Amino acid sequence: MQCINRSSGCPTVNLEENFKSLPNFIYLRALHCISASFDPYHPVHIGTTRISHGERSCADRWKVIEGEILACKASTMLDLGCAEGYFVQKAASTCGCLALGVDGDARRLSLAHASILLNKVKGAGFLYADITPELISRLPVHDIVLFQSVLHHMMYSAGTDYAREVLVQLRSKIGKLMIFDMGQSNETGNEWATRLPDMGSDPHSWIEDFLRSAGYSSVEKAGDTDSYRSATQRALFRLIP
Repeated sequence: MQCINRSSGCPTVNLEENFKSLPNFIYLRALHCISASFDPYHPVHIGTTRISHGERSCADRWKVIEGEILACKASTMLDLGCAEGYFVQKAASTCGCLALGVDGDARRLSLAHASILLNKVKGAGFLYADITPELISRLPVHDIVLFQSVLHHMMYSAGTDYAREVLVQLRSKIGKLMIFDMGQSNETGNEWATRLPDMGSDPHSWIEDFLRSAGYSSVEKAGDTDSYRSATQRALFRLIP
């Protein structure tokens, strides 16, 4: 209802309506400030407002992931290393999955949480945690698991045996299949590439062999995807435990 200023006869601002929109305005400003404080990995949108372009394209991987969700009629999805939650939000909003993302970066998860709340995406949620074999052992089984662009960080910091242990632990948490990619030693624009094992002239084959060494019954290359700050193409794998 519009209020009237009795002394002038002019309508005044409807404070009730303004205060309804004020929290959203403040929230969006805070998200822009958080986004500007680091380099978001995924694109982030609140409605039609773009908070961040993201440092890496997600559309090519989502096309593969969506196809697998629909093909196997998945109802649950787990994204380990979910960053700003692009795939979690897509799986919940587009495919109706109950989707859970896990990440240990509070800044990224602050954007992920805000995105699903302000976009009113139901069935999506996030867990703030470091991805370790111990954590994985406590997680429930999900139809589809996403494990993208994480393992190479574990490999150069803790070694190949530790990375293999993580993959072994994950097998028991995959109900139907896992979508996987990782950084490669030929991504020479990144400092960490020199700290990975030498994957030779065909990193995709090297990674495939490494995945098989963790005991997966089926390892198939589902396609190629862009890499991080590099023109090199990564392999995107479809794994069955």
